[in-house]
Amino acid sequence: MEITAFTPHPKQRELLNSVINGSEKYHIASIGRQFGKSMMAENLALYWAINDAPCKILWVSPVYSQANKVQKEVIEAIGGTALLRSNNYSTNEITLSTGSVIYFRSAERYDNIRGMTLDYAIVDEAGYIKDDAWREAIKPTLLVRGKKVLFISTPKGKNWFYDLYQYGTSSEYPNYKSYKGSSYDTPFIDEAEINEAKKTVPEKVFRQEYLAEFLDGGGEVFQNVDQIAILDKYPSPVGKCFAGLDIGKQEDFTVLTIMDQKGIVVDVYRDNQNQWHTMIKEVVSRLRKFNASCMVEVNGVGDPIYEQIKMQWQNTHPFITTHQSKTEIIEGLIIDTNERGICIPNETLFPYLYQEMGYFTYEYSPKTRNIRYGHPVGLHDDTVMSLAITNYNRKTNKNYGTYAIR
Repeated sequence: MEITAFTPHPKQRELLNSVINGSEKYHIASIGRQFGKSMMAENLALYWAINDAPCKILWVSPVYSQANKVQKEVIEAIGGTALLRSNNYSTNEITLSTGSVIYFRSAERYDNIRGMTLDYAIVDEAGYIKDDAWREAIKPTLLVRGKKVLFISTPKGKNWFYDLYQYGTSSEYPNYKSYKGSSYDTPFIDEAEINEAKKTVPEKVFRQEYLAEFLDGGGEVFQNVDQIAILDKYPSPVGKCFAGLDIGKQEDFTVLTIMDQKGIVVDVYRDNQNQWHTMIKEVVSRLRKFNASCMVEVNGVGDPIYEQIKMQWQNTHPFITTHQSKTEIIEGLIIDTNERGICIPNETLFPYLYQEMGYFTYEYSPKTRNIRYGHPVGLHDDTVMSLAITNYNRKTNKNYGTYAIR
C-alpha cells in the first residue's frame, strides 16, 4: 500500500528524520507556536503505524478534548481510505488495516493508561502535563516493547519537560535527544507578524510562546507572591474598606475579599457548602462589620445574588466580567504584586489564595494576540478573582458612599 502523507517544512523534516532514523528512544522537542507540531506528530504516528506494523501507539494530550480533537483530525486524513479498518470514539482508538492501533488518552485521568504495552508514544503539550502521569502511567507502558517516544510542547517553566530537554542536550544521556523550533522556523506565520507580536506582547510571553525558551516561572502570572504574602493574622483596617465578591458556579467557590485603603487584606470568606441564603447573610454581615463598599460579579448566576445583597447593603456595585475587564483587573493585580502594593495572608493563614496565585496562569493566542488569564484544568481561581475585583474596587472607586480619600 502506498500512502502520500503531508509535506513537512524544512525544520519539521529535519526533526522527523532524526526521530525516525536516530538510535535514541526519547525525543524531546521544545516548539514555538504555529510550528505545525500537532500535524507533524499526527503524521509521525501514521508513519509508525504503517511502516512498523503491526504496532501499538499511544497519543497523550493534557485533557480529553484535545486528545479527541487529534483523533478526529487523524480520521479526517485517512477516513474513507483502505488504510482505516475501524474508528471508535467511545474507546478512543483507531485500528488500521496494517493491524496497528493508535490509542488516544488524556493525562488528566491517567489511570486509563496503566497496564498497556506499547511500541510508540507521543506526549503532546508535555509541558502542561503533570510528571506523575509520565512516571506512573505512561513510561511503564514502554518498558517492555517501547521503541520511540516523542515529547512535544511549548515550554511552561522549568518543570519535568525542561528536565527531559536538558537530558537530551547532555552526552551523559545518550538515549535522549532534544530539539528546538521557534515560530521563525515555520512558514505558517509571516515573520512580520512575529516581529509585530514582539512589540505588542509581554517579553516573557514572546520568549516562551514564540521562541520556545524555558523561563523561570513558566506560564505563572504572579512571580513575587512570597513578597506580599506576609500576613500571619488579619490586621485592623486603616481607613475605608473595599470588597470584591466572586460568585461560585457549580464546583467553584464563592469568595469575598476585603482590604483597606492601603491594600492590606483584612478578611476573606470562602464557601461552597452552604445554601445561597446562608452565604448571602454571611457576606452582608462582613460588609457591615467593615463598612465596606462591595463589587459583585454579576455574570450569570451572580445576577440574582447581586440583587439580594444590594437590597440589604446599598453600597454594593456590579462588576461585569468580560475578557477585557478580566484582563484589566488581573494586570492591575500583577502590577501591585510586583510593586508590593498589596499585602495578603501567608500560606498558613489562608492557603487557598497563596496556592491559587502560585499556579494562576495564562494562555496566549498568536492568531489574535490575546492573553487569556485563568487556572489550570481541575483547579480554581476564585480567590484570585475575588482579590483582583477587590483591588480594582479599591483603586478606582475610592469615593463610594460618604467617605472620600484625600
